[in-house]
Amino acid sequence: MRVDMVDRMLMDYRRCAARRDFLQVEITRAEEEMKRAEKRLVEDSVLPGRGMDMPLGTGTGDPTARMAVRFLSGYRPAYMQEMAGDIRRLRDEMGECDWVCRAVNAWRGALSDRERLVIDRHVIGGESYNEVLAAFAQAYPGTALTSRDGLRRLKNRAMEKVYAAAGACPGMEK
Repeated sequence: MRVDMVDRMLMDYRRCAARRDFLQVEITRAEEEMKRAEKRLVEDSVLPGRGMDMPLGTGTGDPTARMAVRFLSGYRPAYMQEMAGDIRRLRDEMGECDWVCRAVNAWRGALSDRERLVIDRHVIGGESYNEVLAAFAQAYPGTALTSRDGLRRLKNRAMEKVYAAAGACPGMEK
């Protein structure tokens, strides 16, 4: 994996995590809607019983029965095929977001707590060095890390670990 891909995935982590959770809700809603549509189609395809003023033995055919047989054979109207396609697209997008989240979580596992704080707040969260320094001082009081240079060195060391876990070579062109 290239370094620029790792950087992009780290920056997209929060968006992908939120999008993945939203897509799960959307997929559940779409599947429920699909089930309701299938149920309506089945209910609308129920064969009428005798005495329903349908001519018998005329050879004209029974459109309701024909629709029911087609449905049982796997036929789906165009609107249901479109719904199934939408669900597939949502699942594909959720899979991509889930892959990013799982990869970033695996990379974060290679970091110490202090390195993880810096990566989470600065790289993933987009906070400034001063904001990260304040959070670092609050999380680790009495620590010798009080300068932006020290924080930058800690971040660079953490990024080297992330690149190594991702199989990216830091010397690669972006």
